[in-house]
Amino acid sequence: MTHLAYSLKKRRFLLALAVCALPFACNNSAAGQEAQPTSAGAHGAVGAAKISELGHRVMVAGVKTNALAGSDLKPWHMKMDFEVIPFGAKKPTSGSMEEWHLGPTQWARTFKSPERRLTGSEWSVSATEQYQSKPSKVGFDHRLLVLHVARPVIDPLYQTANIEPDYEMDVKRVTTAGATLNCVSVIDPQRYVDQANPDWLFPTMCFDSEYHLRLTTTSDTKVQFEDLQLFGGRTVARDVKVIFNGALIAEMKVTLLESLADANADLVKPAKDAIPEPYTIEPGHTKPVSVYEVGASVPIQPNGFPFRGSFPIPIIIHKDGSVKARNDDTSFWTQGLKDALVLAINKWKYKPYLVDGQPVEVAWTVVYVIDGKPFVPSYDRAEPQVAPAQQDSPGGSSPSVARRRYGH
Repeated sequence: MTHLAYSLKKRRFLLALAVCALPFACNNSAAGQEAQPTSAGAHGAVGAAKISELGHRVMVAGVKTNALAGSDLKPWHMKMDFEVIPFGAKKPTSGSMEEWHLGPTQWARTFKSPERRLTGSEWSVSATEQYQSKPSKVGFDHRLLVLHVARPVIDPLYQTANIEPDYEMDVKRVTTAGATLNCVSVIDPQRYVDQANPDWLFPTMCFDSEYHLRLTTTSDTKVQFEDLQLFGGRTVARDVKVIFNGALIAEMKVTLLESLADANADLVKPAKDAIPEPYTIEPGHTKPVSVYEVGASVPIQPNGFPFRGSFPIPIIIHKDGSVKARNDDTSFWTQGLKDALVLAINKWKYKPYLVDGQPVEVAWTVVYVIDGKPFVPSYDRAEPQVAPAQQDSPGGSSPSVARRRYGH
């Protein structure tokens, strides 16, 4: 038996052993018979704490097994083709991406497409030095390309960094497309967030018997992972589909994934006309601390009804803590609402954000909630509920370990 075959067999055995500790997870049904989804509440004899512990253990194993975001990986080089529907468009646009990756904070990525706003490059030189190519007149839609193209392939489990060790988790065994998957999710996630949509933070993650990631889901978005390739001790999906409200909005196909023999720093050197980008706060990083907030004078909708909902406003927090709203696309709002929110948020103030003890300019997103109630600054709101602490996962690896891996 080869080392690879032994490793896969061991993973399968360990997951089966862990899941079979729960009576609902193991049965003698015939092959191909669908297993009914089961949850912690249906099996009180086992206890919610044990199920939550298992959920954390499966999640941590999945982070170690999948994708290309770990600091333990050797340098690599990737090419892939993509089709994506830009924000506000109705038809997909094709393109290609190439990345040279020396480490979690040293990489270069280039996008090419007939659509000019989907053409550009970005570089990460260190933890605090990121750059983008100078955009054309139509701009460079970096946010779309990261969220819907690059990240689903390279780092699809980045949101696990939002899940603290004491968050309650559930494990369900479900069958989809003929495959039985172990799906883990945060129970009642709204209690762990301050007004934000939990879909942005806590997806359900489904793994096969070898811990390979096959599916992530939220209330409106599904990401499917197919055509798996083993690389550097991890599994990478060569075919990734992003589906929003039942419609395919992005598909990526990896055409080349190889070790990077010549890991020269020149490969990630920015172009001469590259523009410095603010520090990006990823899940698991320390959040900015607001010290002054003022509410917006929100207008009424053209139809006479008040606005309701959560409105994300991308901002830059300068080194002195002052704020400037970014000119990102929010064309789906009325100009009056956008102007009102930007006017108020530009008056906000934060503590200087420190990285290695030094203040840096950072990119952040303010989620402004309009619910018909008086505005309450974030520092005056009650803290989200936290569940009773659970023990770290057995085997010496806890979710907090995975949390430190995501800076990309």
